[in-house]
Formats: sequence, structure tokens, C-alpha cells
Amino acid sequence: SLPDRRISGSAIASFLPPQHLLWSWSDEGRKLSAKARKVYHDSIEKDDDTIRVGDCAVFLSTGRPDRPYIGRIHSMWQTSAGNMKVQVNWFYHPAEVEGTAVGGGRVEDIKTKGGLFSSSHYDENDVQTISHKCEVRQFGDFTRLISSSGPDMDSNDMHYLAGEYDPVEGTIVFTQGVLG
Repeated sequence: SLPDRRISGSAIASFLPPQHLLWSWSDEGRKLSAKARKVYHDSIEKDDDTIRVGDCAVFLSTGRPDRPYIGRIHSMWQTSAGNMKVQVNWFYHPAEVEGTAVGGGRVEDIKTKGGLFSSSHYDENDVQTISHKCEVRQFGDFTRLISSSGPDMDSNDMHYLAGEYDPVEGTIVFTQGVLG
């Protein structure tokens, strides 16, 4: 029989509904040195889902359902205490971006729904805060896919790179073709 993955040392697990299955490591992991305390992993799995380092994911949030937290998985590891951690590079929704556009333009001028801004904002979270995988594509790929799939395509888990945002400096650089 399969192990019950709903039971975990994860602090976040107690906040999840009882039927919520937890992520588990899907590889052996590796230490960066013989004395290292962290064991790094390349992938996690839950049901039929696998998420790897480099993938984009939607993260659980009590915030706004219309603006879920979305990030690119930078690294994943298990601590010496057994906690499963993930380092995330965050994307920002257009409504969260404030500042000066380098080269002109305004966030309000973005016409295509689903845009996100990459950022240099990283932080660490519990792996169990990952909801599911999503896609963040280049703008051209996104528009081609949307136009070939038609208006019925469910694009809730597909986004495109609208530009780069520096939340510290308050600067915005738009991807070519995104504005108007």
C-alpha cells in the first residue's frame, strides 16, 4: 500500500483540508558536500502531478483569487529537521506593478489578459504551499497558442511574460509587442 502523504512534518499541513494530499520528493536528492545539512531535490510529486526545478507554479494564498501567487521554482531541499522547502522567484501581476516604465508606456495599456512581470524577488516557502503547475510563456508563443486554440481555451494556468519589474527600484521594462 502507498504511504499516507497527508501526514507530514510540514507546519503548513495543519492548515490544509484533510483530503489535501501533500507533495513528496520524487527523486533521491543530493547533498552539495559531505557535511551539508540540506538535501537538494529536483522534483516533487502528488497524484499524477510532477513539478521540477525551473517549472512555474501557483502557490496557495488567502489573498485575491483573481491574482494568485505565481513563481518559478529555483531550488527545493529538505532541512536537517525534515522540513521541505522551496526557493521561489516571484512574478507580479500588472495590478501589483508600480513605478516608472523604462522606454515609456503604462501598465494600463496592456491589452492581452494573462500577463505577468518577472522580478528579482526571491523567498523561501514550505513546499506544501505549492498548489499546482502553471505555464509562463514568451508573449509571442502565448498569443500564437491563444489564437490557434480559440476563445474557449482555459487560460487560467497559462500566462505570458509582459516584462520585467524591479520592486525595489520601481522600474518596469515591457516585453516588445505587449503594449497596444
